[in-house]
Amino acid sequence: MKADRITHPYFLGIGGIGMSALAFHYLQQGCKVSGYDRVCTPLTKKLEEAGAVIHYTEDPVLIPQDVSTVIYTPAIPADHGEWESIRQRGLRCYKRAEILGVLCRLYRTVAVAGTHGKTTTSSLIAYLLQSSIGCNAILGGLSINMGGNYHHDAKSQIMVTEADEYDHSFWQLYPYFSVVTSWDPDHMDVYGTLENMRAAYVRFMRQSDRFIADSALDLPFQPRFYYGLEKDGKARAYAENIRVENGAYIFTYVGPRGRIENLRMVLPGRHNIENAVAAISIALEMGVGPAKIRALLPGFKGVKRRLEYCHKGNKWQYYDDYAHHPAEIEASISALRECYPDYKLVVIFQPHLYTRTRDLCDTFASSLSEADELCLADIYPAREQPIEGVSSRLIGDKIQGKEVSYCNCEDIPAWVEKRTQRADGKSGLLFVTMGAGNIDRSVEPLIRFFDKEDKA
Repeated sequence: MKADRITHPYFLGIGGIGMSALAFHYLQQGCKVSGYDRVCTPLTKKLEEAGAVIHYTEDPVLIPQDVSTVIYTPAIPADHGEWESIRQRGLRCYKRAEILGVLCRLYRTVAVAGTHGKTTTSSLIAYLLQSSIGCNAILGGLSINMGGNYHHDAKSQIMVTEADEYDHSFWQLYPYFSVVTSWDPDHMDVYGTLENMRAAYVRFMRQSDRFIADSALDLPFQPRFYYGLEKDGKARAYAENIRVENGAYIFTYVGPRGRIENLRMVLPGRHNIENAVAAISIALEMGVGPAKIRALLPGFKGVKRRLEYCHKGNKWQYYDDYAHHPAEIEASISALRECYPDYKLVVIFQPHLYTRTRDLCDTFASSLSEADELCLADIYPAREQPIEGVSSRLIGDKIQGKEVSYCNCEDIPAWVEKRTQRADGKSGLLFVTMGAGNIDRSVEPLIRFFDKEDKA
């Protein structure tokens, strides 16, 4: 299969973050691009503006007759209304991961894997490389610096991408250099056991020419080197002299290729310092100089929906975050606590997947208990059917001593507006919406509400 010779790809689920990046790639190559998605979003509108033809109703008649190849996401259900027509026409069908794998073999690929941290780390690597030696990028989030999830550089032979563990997708990649940030339990519907999941990561690492890994990982073989937040018995790359000055982290990078003093990063959270250690290590290995890294790092603005600062006001602060795993939630809450010690933290969380809620409900409850107050939205099912007895209350019922509310996802703006009308003893309220589902539709209405109220 020659992914670079596809003339008219049809994307089944074109609005997904990984699918849309591939769609942008084929548009950039001058191909006709068409596709289906359930809803019209800012991302699908951007694709349409770039030339893609997209429809939002399951209708085989709307699939163009000159389609050469169908690219689909595992999130598309087996009984989708267009599948039968696609099979009858004998169209070539490939998973998104297969196409990504073939494309990445055309480049020296840097891939970032991990239960969490991979989007920020890969976006920071792409930013450092793109701003210095050049690179292409297919990302799993919207880089604020690059203005999206896809970047093309015709002069570069480097590709930066994420290595997604779901459905063994990262087995399609054979990176020149890879990073493994974490391997906490997730996607047990695919792997069954933690041991199976970690064995899949091991195979991915063996497919990499070289790789670095977080020092918390206990691997059966030696990476090029381990990295960590701070120096420990294994980490050869780490940060030291960490401090906060004027709302930013200042630290020193120490690694196999030397030290870089007085680095400045504006992203909140010490977990992002660890992500930066990994990204800086890769940038140095790929040939970016220390002085260039020092100059570039303060300009990294992060990724949309990764602890994104959405509203800074006199009455309330508001962040939006993609966190959908307990470890990610814990890291985000810790970061916000460090930045806003005097604020009351109100978390609005939408669980993602019935199986993940069922399998990790105890650890979800533990992580979310660190908030002062919690509102749980209905579960976002994605590719799954409901499971009897599994709802957001499975998490909420395990949280003791904290106020827990429930609401439908579409009612989140109304719930927040009502919540702001109550008086609180602390100096202010800090709101954060969290989740990987459609909770992101609440962000713009909430920003408009907070902006209006602060101007009143």
